[in-house]
Amino acid sequence: MMKASIWAVLAVPAMLAGCGDNRSPAQDAADVAEIRAMHDNPPAVPIDPERISYTDIEKNDLFGAGCGFAPENSLSVIALAQPERGFLKIDGAIVTLSPDKGGASLPMSSWQSYAGSDYAFELKQLPGEGEESGVESTSWPGSLTITDAKGKAVYQSEGTLQCGA
Repeated sequence: MMKASIWAVLAVPAMLAGCGDNRSPAQDAADVAEIRAMHDNPPAVPIDPERISYTDIEKNDLFGAGCGFAPENSLSVIALAQPERGFLKIDGAIVTLSPDKGGASLPMSSWQSYAGSDYAFELKQLPGEGEESGVESTSWPGSLTITDAKGKAVYQSEGTLQCGA
């Protein structure tokens, strides 16, 4: 497989030269460099995190104090941050992540950053006044960024960060 991709990269200048363009060696080299860069560093593949339902919470024992994030114009929580673990739902499966306890904290002993083998997420409490949104919860403007295993952003949204017991 590796040999085939190397030959494809090396064949590009020959194919471009056959197109009748009066291309310079520098143009050919730039094209080859661009193709190599795309091969070595493919673009991030966007994801669409799913709603973590009450059924998911019951089935996976996700109860406890912490913070949840819902994107703008939605009441559906797509990320949960608890003191000892964080959660996303991707492709129908709950993904469990570990907190970065050396990083910034959020209310209810939760953390700003969580990471796993395939994904990581960062929750931020944006400037603005928190408002009580229940007996034991407060909501603030917030943002969520999910990155892949290579640290590339695959999802970003602003919305509501709600923390409570």
